[in-house]
Amino acid sequence: MPQGLIASSGQFTTFGIFLRLAAATLAGLLVGLEREAKNKGAGIKTHVLVCIGSALCMIVGEYVYLQFPDGADITRIGSSVVSGVGFLGVGTIIVTGNREVRGLTTAAGLWACACIGLAAGAGYIEGVLLTLGFVMFALLVLRYFDKALSRLSKDFDLYVEIDENHNVKHFLHELRRMDVTFTNVRFTKSNAPGDGPIVMLSATAPKIAQRELVVEHLRDLEYVRYLEDF
Repeated sequence: MPQGLIASSGQFTTFGIFLRLAAATLAGLLVGLEREAKNKGAGIKTHVLVCIGSALCMIVGEYVYLQFPDGADITRIGSSVVSGVGFLGVGTIIVTGNREVRGLTTAAGLWACACIGLAAGAGYIEGVLLTLGFVMFALLVLRYFDKALSRLSKDFDLYVEIDENHNVKHFLHELRRMDVTFTNVRFTKSNAPGDGPIVMLSATAPKIAQRELVVEHLRDLEYVRYLEDF
């Protein structure tokens, strides 16, 4: 970053606050890219939202200090809100039947909204509007980037429903034949009468370009009733 922009980001001006939030967005984006490339639960949007929210917390703290230099106790309620909403966000995170984590982005969005609410309550409307713009960018624009990137990863998880127990070994043999490495293999039984076993595992395709080919081939196996990759 040019020296002039670094100096501007240290000033409590509209442009300076914009630069701070942009830097937080970029930092969350880069870390999220690495996590998304490895097919981890917390991806781009989650990292960006948390980074934006934490940046706004510091900005609001500076705003309160500048506006109310003798009112240090004002920040106590804000710190309680930040930690309290964190516990609320945990309640939105669930693990689905196929061991997929859901709700991380919702939890991060709740926490970011709490930070925006603190800024609004403190009267810092510029910070509210700027942060809202970055948050909506993360939710509306990055989701397309998020989906596209997830399809470009060699690492993915599989949820597979197989017709009969003895075909499980054939399915695993097919993965090895295609040079697909796999770990965390878990087996369970469907609750529906007459249904066969369910296999869940983490897989890595030989090449990124082969992931879709691998998934489509596995779906076409006669003993595979249902297959989902994520």
